[in-house]
Amino acid sequence: MNMKLSSRWVLVVILTPLALSGCYRPEYPSKFISSDLREFESYQKKCASRPSPPARSLTTIDRTDIFVTYSQPAVKERKIWGGLVPYHKVWRTGANEATVLSATGDILVNGDTLLAGNYALYTIPAEDKWTVILNTKYEVWGAYDYDQSLDVLRFDVVPTIVPDISERLTFEVDETGIVYFAWDRLRFDFKVQPL
Repeated sequence: MNMKLSSRWVLVVILTPLALSGCYRPEYPSKFISSDLREFESYQKKCASRPSPPARSLTTIDRTDIFVTYSQPAVKERKIWGGLVPYHKVWRTGANEATVLSATGDILVNGDTLLAGNYALYTIPAEDKWTVILNTKYEVWGAYDYDQSLDVLRFDVVPTIVPDISERLTFEVDETGIVYFAWDRLRFDFKVQPL
């Protein structure tokens, strides 16, 4: 057997299992969504050198903790909307692990009931409006394993464009229950409140 043919077989043997198994996804870390702040902070410290480090915004309203856990990609002079983040496709709304909205009690999200727990927060960006999706399958890397049949809530938000740039993707949950999203020059928000 000549060397060219031999090296091709080696590539086939190496690449076939990778192709059949899909993209490499690290094991999901339970500390990413842990309600124990010390566990999350330990994970955050461990992953601080990532290009998109983990972050969390937390508020407590009427004894219900409501928090968003996510990773923070940077703009880095890239075209974000319609470029790095394509329009009309489900997006993890961050980087690395799927972004997760968590609540220790039942809440209302834009007026709809959401039971206590953890939910992947996906979005479908578009030029004029975005669809926000809350899905029960939150222990995932990115949106690769997104399953629409597990959606529990969908609603639309209208983004605004502002002059100031937010270099890192950021979620903020304020004391009144408004969840703010900001990245690049785009912003949107929605309301959460305990039942």
